[in-house]
Amino acid sequence: MCTIIVRHRMDEFYSTIIASNRDEFYDRSASAPAVLRAQPLVVGGRDEREGGTWFGLSRNGLFVGLTNQRSFGARNDSLRSRGQLVVDTLAEGSLEGVERYLRGIDPAAYNEFNLIFGDGEELRAAYARRDGHEVEIERLADGVHVLCNDRLGSSEFPKAEKARARVMAVSPDTWPRLKRHLVEVLSDGSLPDPSEVPPIPPDAPFDQEVARHLQAICVNTPVYGTVSSTIAAVTPGRVEQYWFSEGPPSESSFEDVRSLTQAPE
Repeated sequence: MCTIIVRHRMDEFYSTIIASNRDEFYDRSASAPAVLRAQPLVVGGRDEREGGTWFGLSRNGLFVGLTNQRSFGARNDSLRSRGQLVVDTLAEGSLEGVERYLRGIDPAAYNEFNLIFGDGEELRAAYARRDGHEVEIERLADGVHVLCNDRLGSSEFPKAEKARARVMAVSPDTWPRLKRHLVEVLSDGSLPDPSEVPPIPPDAPFDQEVARHLQAICVNTPVYGTVSSTIAAVTPGRVEQYWFSEGPPSESSFEDVRSLTQAPE
């Protein structure tokens, strides 16, 4: 259950700022950001089981972030890789190209997913459901948007509103101050009151207390939790910042990996 926070067109120094936690089973291996495709250049962390990435960038500041759509049933391992879809959309090289590519896919070919993507000028969300005829794409306004494992604004994920309110409230005058604030938000492992956690189906593969732990922004359970974090900033045509924490942000430091976006093609 990933959390992607996007602060869009609120700051003078960078137009779009992204802060995200990747939540996964600890035994699912992944690699730190690297060049995933050389021509055109696509960079991002790599999921070693199925390939692809959960968050990627192109040289010109185009970014795509992925979350799975929560389901209490088993995933279908015969379907196409959602992480590879992120790489393929970024290879289109523009916001219009991403939209065109998404409108051309069959949602039934993938397990259900959500995307948030932008280019420093505009921002979009996309939702793919196997019972839908096409991917639904939504234009997003200026402000703070938080995508978890459902649509933006879903009542199933109260942690999204908590993160949104915290990031919306800060009025930083410098990038370092905002970055420190984002690290604090991503590191927040506090749990909501049990009454605030939406009930889960009786046949769910985990109980209500586990569901409560999954409502932390930084998740920590014995077998599943926040395994890495990314903070990035883009302006039209350029990646301005790209930082990666290989481990939960509450325990691991962020490393500057922006040079990957400047690798020669």
